Amino acid sequence: MAFLGLVAYDVWPIGVLVIGVLVALLMTLQFIVYGMHQFAAFALRAWRAGMGLIIAYFRSLAGGGL
Repeated sequence: MAFLGLVAYDVWPIGVLVIGVLVALLMTLQFIVYGMHQFAAFALRAWRAGMGLIIAYFRSLAGGGL
């Protein structure tokens, strides 16, 4: 792999650097997107759990758990 990288860099150094930066950027973005997805899923679960508790509380005030 290093040999191929050196040959490619020898032929087209700017292109290899640009492609390398793009690959690194895409590899980093996948973790950022995954983290945002996990955060949104957690927030949605917390919201649903909270709303369930609020609804249960108001039902208990109304006399009873229908």
